[in-house]
Amino acid sequence: MSRFLTPVSMTLLALASTTAYADADKIYFGGNIVTMNEDNLFVEAVAIEGDRITHVGRMTEIEKLADDDTERVDLDGKTMLPGFIDPHGHFVAAGTWGLQADLNPPPIGTTTNMDQLIAKLKEMADTDSEAPVILGTSYDDTLLEENRHPTKEDLDKASTTRPVIIRHISGHVTVANSKALEMAGITADTSDPDGGRIEKDAETGEPTGVLEGNAGALVREIAPETTKEDELAAIRKASEMWTAHGFTTANDQPNEPSTIDVYKEALDTGDLSLRLIYWPRERNIEAAREYPAVKSGTDITAGGNMITHGPMKITVDGSPQGYTAHFSQPYMTQRPQDDGSYKGFSYWDDRDQFFDFVEQLHREGWQVTIHSNGDQGIQDTLDAFAAAQLAAPREDARHTIQHAQFTRPDQLNQMAALDVHPDFFIGHTFYWGDRHKNVFFGESRANHMSPLKGAYEHGLIPTTHTDTPVVPIDGIQMIWSSVNRMSTGGDIIGEDQRVAPLEALKAITTNAAWQYFQDDIKGSIEPGKLADFVVLSDNPLSIGHLDPMKIKDIKVLETIVGGETVFEGETESIVARQFPD
Repeated sequence: MSRFLTPVSMTLLALASTTAYADADKIYFGGNIVTMNEDNLFVEAVAIEGDRITHVGRMTEIEKLADDDTERVDLDGKTMLPGFIDPHGHFVAAGTWGLQADLNPPPIGTTTNMDQLIAKLKEMADTDSEAPVILGTSYDDTLLEENRHPTKEDLDKASTTRPVIIRHISGHVTVANSKALEMAGITADTSDPDGGRIEKDAETGEPTGVLEGNAGALVREIAPETTKEDELAAIRKASEMWTAHGFTTANDQPNEPSTIDVYKEALDTGDLSLRLIYWPRERNIEAAREYPAVKSGTDITAGGNMITHGPMKITVDGSPQGYTAHFSQPYMTQRPQDDGSYKGFSYWDDRDQFFDFVEQLHREGWQVTIHSNGDQGIQDTLDAFAAAQLAAPREDARHTIQHAQFTRPDQLNQMAALDVHPDFFIGHTFYWGDRHKNVFFGESRANHMSPLKGAYEHGLIPTTHTDTPVVPIDGIQMIWSSVNRMSTGGDIIGEDQRVAPLEALKAITTNAAWQYFQDDIKGSIEPGKLADFVVLSDNPLSIGHLDPMKIKDIKVLETIVGGETVFEGETESIVARQFPD
């Protein structure tokens, strides 16, 4: 049997063929129904009752379930899959960032130079003259004509009377204008915070406005607290974004337990229209104990399975494109202020404190997931997991590594030995592949980033994600990038790490459900599981067999959560816009 076919679903599947049929509220038929259960990959029809799948199989048998009240849905040749599961995103932040000045470069946005960046901030300031802070997001210094970060002097051109705060596309660098630095009390005498760096002018010693890693929190704290209405609006916006791209489960990473109450209110108001897994983000065990659950997969919506508790998220390093990821070898291209040996840095200045926290969480039964991008950050993470297991052996912990971008081949071996599984930011091959290869790291390191095929070959259960709002949520792009690994410039980044379409689909369906202890209720179309589906214009398996590049042209047509349609339209992937026929 498939490793993803649970005892519950096996029992229900047996009942489907041996007992009297129950009534069906709805039957889907007439298309390519891909179950993602490899023992029964394609079926003719699916019956659901309430929010659950009751039967799958031949239409002649499923039709026996119907009565006069049964709704029959003809897929008309389209493809139905289990709903996509986002294994890593910042759900509320994505909705919030969507309301800020958009400083994205192509292919996401249009900002290519400093003048354009400043003009967009001025426009945002003029649009809301009463806003206490001017916020912008997702600039990319390496795609600006000036090839540098903005400084406080640049942002002062947008305003000198109001604070201006913008984030790098990586999310790991923040830039503040003079007013924001003043309000935050950041001066030449301010020390670097734990896991952060305040960039200072080499001659004057004054802060330039560029704040790396945890230093960004120093200025973000001056922004006014969001209102309940703001938070609900962000959740509503994010729900629209995720469901339009075929996702029936999203992911969020709150910094305090009170955020869970906002999720619940959004569910009651209808602003939250898909399932949400939340990952607490804390740095000590006392704060972790404030959350309502420990075990990943715990449903906190009284059987509704709409909001579930996930692992504790820890961040050990930053971003490769932001020069904050931690490597064992220097970046190939150093920054002007570097001495040729710069390797990034750890977000934990006290290594023992990091190890102790991981062990405490592990002992108390938490699943732990750790953001690690550079190979040294990944090594620190693996060493912490190994130490925790040595101190307190525990089976099926399902600890994971987030991004795992520059995993070395030997580290895949260690992951397999520790039963630790990676969640790859596969979009780096598309968005940053050219620069990782030619600027940041060189061909050898770039070609092995996000080693999805290597993970499968080592018996791991990998997933993929977009880390939205770093880049847009886009399930088709994730599948296409996993199969093709093509950069925006048309280069293949690591040909030997490309996978087949079925493995690409697993990464955002069955594997994603397994990683977060939800494989008993989602990830495949099987009896007993939730009726969460995505309807596509074409079948990625057959299209990918004939011409893998053509996966980019598949459109999301419908998203169904618990048997109810939450999106209906025609969503095109960003890769189709980048590579039009």
